[in-house]
Amino acid sequence: MIQKIVPILPAYNISETNLFYRNKLKFGTLNYGNYLVVKKDQAEIHYSEWTAKGNFMPSSCCLFDDNVEDLYAKFSSLDLLNPKGNLKQNIFGKMEFQITDNNGNILKFTAI
Repeated sequence: MIQKIVPILPAYNISETNLFYRNKLKFGTLNYGNYLVVKKDQAEIHYSEWTAKGNFMPSSCCLFDDNVEDLYAKFSSLDLLNPKGNLKQNIFGKMEFQITDNNGNILKFTAI
């Protein structure tokens, strides 16, 4: 039985990504040099430093929360919203919004 799924997203610079999540979003972080683990409550996002010679391709992931409206208020006051990230109802009838991290990765916060 699958117990947990954790996305591994690309990062230009692990140290800067560590600071972004720890200082701006107030997430817990574990920095392993070229690999970063970001934690908030039961959620985890892992970051691997981008070392490939090709184009950097940002990614995205969804984080589900039971109080999306409060998160939206907090992150919008910190000017962290994605340009298309306003709080809105998705096609499933759930409220959601988006922020973009320092690497261009999109974090979509969706109501449970």
